[in-house]
Amino acid sequence: MKKITNLFLILLCALNLQGQVTDSLNQDVAPLGGLNNLAVQYYGIEFTKVQRQTLKNVEVEFIFQVDEFGNPTLSEVNGVTDLAIIDSLKNKTKEIGLFKPSIRNGKPVPAIYFMQLIFPTYQMTKRRYGFLQGQAYNEAKLEDFEYLHESPQRFDMLVGLVANQFVGKPANHLGLGGGMKIEFTGTDKRQILYGLNMSFYANNLKMEYPVNSTREQLSSPTSLLVGAIIGKWFKKFNVQAEFNIAVQNVSEKIGETDPDWIQLDGWSPGLVINYPISLGAGNPRYYYGQPHLLRNHINLHLGIRPIFLSIKEATGVMLELGVCYRMTARGVKSYKLKDEFLQ
Repeated sequence: MKKITNLFLILLCALNLQGQVTDSLNQDVAPLGGLNNLAVQYYGIEFTKVQRQTLKNVEVEFIFQVDEFGNPTLSEVNGVTDLAIIDSLKNKTKEIGLFKPSIRNGKPVPAIYFMQLIFPTYQMTKRRYGFLQGQAYNEAKLEDFEYLHESPQRFDMLVGLVANQFVGKPANHLGLGGGMKIEFTGTDKRQILYGLNMSFYANNLKMEYPVNSTREQLSSPTSLLVGAIIGKWFKKFNVQAEFNIAVQNVSEKIGETDPDWIQLDGWSPGLVINYPISLGAGNPRYYYGQPHLLRNHINLHLGIRPIFLSIKEATGVMLELGVCYRMTARGVKSYKLKDEFLQ
């Protein structure tokens, strides 16, 4: 009984080995990575809208000739007669790489491989249309537009350096100074602008303020103005009024609670004229689903600011001159891209 069992196992192993040898000697032609990987290569072709319409709901049959080395050639395409589409399919075939060749009795041989595809169609939803429209707008340059009409509406961000000089009583105590300013404004259809301003200055101390304190005063007292802006654009320049809260640090603050810290507070109206100088052509950009034209400027401005602080020696007028960078996002009322760009 034991001998019969052993013989049965030997025969079973021999049959299994024979089957493995037979499988290794024969192989059907197939794409490396499988059929899905091959199909994806052709789905990735960027057909035109007209070509997509031609392929709509059409079953396309691919007939490949694969040589003994696994090199595929798209010899026939059934279901499509458009030569441009057929050329695109054949050109893509040159990029897909090798197939597993057909093997018969251990020898690679030429073979034929068939594949059928239906190319997907895309419904042009409002969201998708807006996305494609924005993508084309972002890729375009000004010379790619047949026309582009700007809107009065705009958003401006300004940041830069300023020089300031006090006039009146503060000039006895403070010399020429400088600092920086940041400004954000939005402009409506009437070209009325609204925004926020923050300006920071440091001026050389010429003579100490007459305050009741033994604390040493700063060699460069610092002033801060923060407030609101309202104004109007006039073609190439704007005029704006500002209403700011004002503070001026006269001595250093030591710790969180410092009873001897000298800080003057008050308020300051202001009148500022801005003159932006454009830097090159604008850049089309899509923001929040709307077309804009992004422009860069060097901004020159001149300001006069009466300043009212908590002691009369610090109350007077401040003159300001600045050079800043201005970034503007202009609204666009209408535009049309050139046909040759869209193609």
